[in-house]
Amino acid sequence: MKSEYEIYRDTGILGGYIPERVVARRDENTVTPIFRDTSYWHTDKGLELHREMIVGERRFLIRSILSNAEKARTPTEQMLQIIDSDLKKGSI
Repeated sequence: MKSEYEIYRDTGILGGYIPERVVARRDENTVTPIFRDTSYWHTDKGLELHREMIVGERRFLIRSILSNAEKARTPTEQMLQIIDSDLKKGSI
């Protein structure tokens, strides 16, 4: 496995995504991946995640909000709904 320096040297990206180093945090009904370079906290909207990335000479702030709403669906659930809808229409 490459070190973080080797990833930066090869890609120019600081804080590269390394799946082998992800830790999963299990809540009551969810599992949340925890990355070393990401800040997490609970807000009224849900679980909020902030991550800074430097690509080339530019700095990016990635902000995600995992909603508390019971009706919130994961991207996988949304994609499956689209596939099911297309199957019913006969377009697949």
